[in-house]
Amino acid sequence: MLEAVILLTTIAAFFGLILTLAARSLPGDQDTVTDKINDLLPQTQCAQCGFPGCRPYAAAIAAGAAPINRCPPGGDA
Repeated sequence: MLEAVILLTTIAAFFGLILTLAARSLPGDQDTVTDKINDLLPQTQCAQCGFPGCRPYAAAIAAGAAPINRCPPGGDA
């Protein structure tokens, strides 16, 4: 019985180490272009741009599918 507990603990520690190393080597949450554009929008969710909210509009701008001047609450600047 003790051997089984030791074996399972060793296996769990091994996979824990593998997951820790993978988490450190893989890229984490990075600001995407869509996130950066979305941060600049007023977040009024008014849909005056023709999109249901600021995030979908930001994604369309990032993809080149929408112009940058469709947000009336955002102003001229």
